[in-house]
Amino acid sequence: MSGILIIGAGGHGKVVADILLRQSIAVLGFLDDDPAMWGTFRLGLPVLGAINTFSDYSPEGLIIGIGSNVMRREIVRRLGSLAYDLWQPAVHPEAIIAPSASIGRGTVIAAGAVVNPDTCLGDHVIINTGATVDHDCYIGDFVHIAPGAHMAGSVRISEGALLGIGSVAIPGSAIGEWATVGAGAVVLGNIPGHAIAVGVPARWSFKGE
Repeated sequence: MSGILIIGAGGHGKVVADILLRQSIAVLGFLDDDPAMWGTFRLGLPVLGAINTFSDYSPEGLIIGIGSNVMRREIVRRLGSLAYDLWQPAVHPEAIIAPSASIGRGTVIAAGAVVNPDTCLGDHVIINTGATVDHDCYIGDFVHIAPGAHMAGSVRISEGALLGIGSVAIPGSAIGEWATVGAGAVVLGNIPGHAIAVGVPARWSFKGE
């Protein structure tokens, strides 16, 4: 049997599996480095073994089902060139994607999400349940737009940043690399890289300050 392997058998892995199954895409199962999961099942699909065994199953494609931006980057680096041509996107059939939007390798777009015209999504991005990304936005690699978060037009989010649940970014705002915008925050300007922004309006600081 051929099909896709999902890396990560936790909650987000199940979301990814559901998306693929709703697309009528064959799924071989999950890979996870937690031995306690091996031999168990998620949504009727087996957890087959450790991540580094992926080539044993000759998959048609791979996709990471892990919400952590750091962990997704680490896995991509770890598997390197052996996996480069295998990374596949997963787009829920009830997501709305403009034809002019571009979607990178390994990117996941969940149910109810909207991605509007001329937006660019990088590699291994998550646009989670009910999130909206308006026109002309740029979303860097390994970004996570959490459930119910909303981006207005021409927002730029750099690599590895997290836009938390229910947060909002106004038109033309920018969020730097590996920054975190907390749940419900409202971004009215620019957030620097590696900062943590919370509140309405969002005020930022660096960890430990």
